[in-house]
Amino acid sequence: MAQYSLYRPSAGGPWGGFDDLRREMDALLGRFGNASPAGRAGPYPAANLYETQECYVLTAELPGVSPDDIEVSIEGNTVTLSGERRTEAPGSETAAHRLERPSGRFRRAFELPLAVDTEKVEAIHKNGVLMLNMPKAPELQPRRIAVQAS
Repeated sequence: MAQYSLYRPSAGGPWGGFDDLRREMDALLGRFGNASPAGRAGPYPAANLYETQECYVLTAELPGVSPDDIEVSIEGNTVTLSGERRTEAPGSETAAHRLERPSGRFRRAFELPLAVDTEKVEAIHKNGVLMLNMPKAPELQPRRIAVQAS
């Protein structure tokens, strides 16, 4: 039986096989689209978590989501955002040609490094962005101790 080999110019050098592997991986990953959390499909909101000396600030993109459809809960060091993103077709006899705005229930949990004062947490929904301002628990905030002379 005859044996045939395919001519691959990139396979000539010692690293040629890696070039082939890279091209195949690029093609495979390209089928799944953007792999970043912000670009993934689904109703999950993209979020940022910041820390200042006094508080944690969590922002989440929720365009088109009513504040009535958002639930925020804090248990221990875990903040949970949940709710529902709804998109409705303009009519019952509508055919969809492109569906890029995801809809459905979402739930995301974020682990904070330290506990927060749950009595003082503020949630503001403005221009499609939810902002949670979560002050750190008073016992965990740095305190300055005055030194007295004797």
